[in-house]
Amino acid sequence: MIQTSTQNELIQYVYDELADDACVQLESALLQDNELAEGCSDLLLLQQLLDGAAKAPSARSVQNILNYSKSLSLQS
Repeated sequence: MIQTSTQNELIQYVYDELADDACVQLESALLQDNELAEGCSDLLLLQQLLDGAAKAPSARSVQNILNYSKSLSLQS
């Protein structure tokens, strides 16, 4: 099982936020530990999926909000 501190380091590594010396140590560990390398691979995949996620509301959501807003203004 991967330790929490190692998981945090993996996340920092994936987002290129890990210090250079720690990065070298982690890359060495990735070459030696298959479970760690698999965890890193999973995080890289999740990062790609999150980066590709929708970042704007759908047109239907916007229209629902506008319709609701109009209905409130008609009640006044």
